Amino acid sequence: DEAVRSIRESILLADIDHPIRAVLITSALPREGKSTFATNLAVVNAQQNTKTLLIDADMRRPSAHIRLALENNGGLTDIIRDDKNWKDFLQTVPGVPSLQFLAAGQASQRTYDLLGTTLERILESARREFSLVVIDAPPLLGFAEPLKAASLADGVVVVTSTETHRN
Repeated sequence: DEAVRSIRESILLADIDHPIRAVLITSALPREGKSTFATNLAVVNAQQNTKTLLIDADMRRPSAHIRLALENNGGLTDIIRDDKNWKDFLQTVPGVPSLQFLAAGQASQRTYDLLGTTLERILESARREFSLVVIDAPPLLGFAEPLKAASLADGVVVVTSTETHRN
């Protein structure tokens, strides 16, 4: 927790003139710890009694809901596919009342192309309501979504593992 708090402070103090309100968390490859870090960052920020939103934008391999013991029954894919209000899908994290969570929902190949437009609309509204929005994005290599999403965020953190993963 202390390491995450230290990184949180570095992120929030990165540019005093232009405060970071939306930060995208990604990695080069799957299983490097980006979702774990994104979740921990959101929890640590919310524990400071600041309204925080965690968005699981990794619709190919969503996992933030598991770390928070929440459901992934609906979320970004439903908002994209059916043009629904994103606030209808917010979940409050048990034990962390200042943290709201927007799940990825069920994956669909057609939703990936529209992620940027939907995320832009969500961030425009969320920046007015939340002190910090943490976006758990897919890995950079092999997917186009994190590049578009990164252009919408105020900052990007790339998580990397020191271990070599072999399949």
